[in-house]
Amino acid sequence: MPTLDDPRTVNYLSEKLDAEALSVGNIWKNLEGWSMETYSLGLSYRRDGRTVDQDIIIRKAPEVGLMDDNYDVSIEYRVLSALNRTEVAVPKTLWYEPDPEVLGQPFYVMEKVEGDIPYPPPISFDPDFRLIPDDEERKSLADDFVRNLALIHTADWQSLGLDFLGVPGPGTGVARMTVEYWEDRIARAGFGKKPVVAYTVNWLKDNLVENDRISLIHGDYRSGNYIKRDGRILAILDWELVHLGDPLDDIAYIMGAWRSAEPHGWLSHLLPEEEFFPRYEEASGIKIDMDKLEFYHMLHKFKSFGIGATAAGAWRSRHDLDLRIGVFSMTNYLSSFALLAELYKHHSSRQGG
Repeated sequence: MPTLDDPRTVNYLSEKLDAEALSVGNIWKNLEGWSMETYSLGLSYRRDGRTVDQDIIIRKAPEVGLMDDNYDVSIEYRVLSALNRTEVAVPKTLWYEPDPEVLGQPFYVMEKVEGDIPYPPPISFDPDFRLIPDDEERKSLADDFVRNLALIHTADWQSLGLDFLGVPGPGTGVARMTVEYWEDRIARAGFGKKPVVAYTVNWLKDNLVENDRISLIHGDYRSGNYIKRDGRILAILDWELVHLGDPLDDIAYIMGAWRSAEPHGWLSHLLPEEEFFPRYEEASGIKIDMDKLEFYHMLHKFKSFGIGATAAGAWRSRHDLDLRIGVFSMTNYLSSFALLAELYKHHSSRQGG
């Protein structure tokens, strides 16, 4: 397989960019994500008699990834390319390469957005920890965080040609499709017969909610998945879980993960929950139904178990995985307890105790 600075790769990039005397330098692999392989390349070349210095990002399907699936990087490419025509902050896509002979797997190329990625710790117990130490910057980022989420959820996915993501059926179609997707994924990972899985699936299918609208859903919207510079969010990243669904899907995820430590408990380390709800509703025009949100809280705990299960299945069946995948698979135990606690909470409330 050609490397990123192999003469064959240089020739390939030269053709794609209509470049002369192209050289590849400053190659590094981004280690933040555990699924798609992401590489940054610094290019220098001549075109139309001018010297061009350009940084690009290559997003490549992994041989084996966190989700243990055949990754289709064209999905993320098509979504980002469509959103390039909107106000959503996303990197500009350049091209998609389906031929695995070029770099071993299909990949796509986009422009590199300069800035920082504030990556929060998964669990923080230090009440004095600040992911964004400067309060003015934090508030500015919170503005962009809410605004971009609203733009995603109100994007006209039909006119953007995003129906290829799979349009859920009416009524409970969104909820049912999502539950069955993760039920199937967990079963394929070898964990479908676990009692906690059966109990959770039964609860979810007994409590399916009807969706009021179908929106574009990011699926992993949080700090750590955006690039910031000068107090602004310049690009939303990591669209691997993008799908069409209920906006409450993203809302529940934001509420349930990546909070700052108490007593603040800021959502995604940016803003308090009581501020988030009215600001999101005003920006999007979408009303948050708190009763339906309970279903999505349970669903996200189920998803967390599913991601850990697929990581465990991948680690168990392959021999050349990143050690972090094996470590991540151990979160399955924590996810099991979280599911049991949530099931017990709903059972107790139903019993009146």
